[in-house]
Amino acid sequence: MRTKTPQLADRILEAATRLFARQRFHEVRMDDIATEADVSKGTLYSYFHDKDELYLALLARGSDSLVAALQRAVEQADSARGKLIAFVQAVVTFFDDEPHLFDLVQVVEVLRRSEEFPWQEARDVAVQLVHQVFDEGRRRGEFRVADPELGALLLLGGLRSVLRFGKRPRPRRLAERVVESILGGVAE
Repeated sequence: MRTKTPQLADRILEAATRLFARQRFHEVRMDDIATEADVSKGTLYSYFHDKDELYLALLARGSDSLVAALQRAVEQADSARGKLIAFVQAVVTFFDDEPHLFDLVQVVEVLRRSEEFPWQEARDVAVQLVHQVFDEGRRRGEFRVADPELGALLLLGGLRSVLRFGKRPRPRRLAERVVESILGGVAE
């Protein structure tokens, strides 16, 4: 029996990513994924028992990547405002580079409302990071957010709308504009 390798699992996930980026979940068949990955169906099924398991593995990998990108972005900025801007830029860049993940997450959210799923970690870390930056901004006297938890949810919800409905190519200084709108309010 052949040993499973991370490289082959990655190749299968990359193939599935390409297919899910072009087609809806129900349109992609395991046969298509095996062909795209240049593996036999038996090999594919030895790595992933079904399309749902493969789909969740894609989300878990995306979640891990986003969490790492967000943590890196926040760690590299000096000020609380700079951390918020870096956070927003990291989210926009991540989903602009991986647009299929945005759709995959939304499909799973609808299908698995009552269950936890791999993207939950990314969401929890994102809320926690923004909350921490809001607290840091208050401590440093840079800005004050009256309700950091609600502010974090508003920022993330607003980003979701920007990603889904915002202009492309992205406007210059988009991250700064988002942060200024959240911190200063949208009214003039």
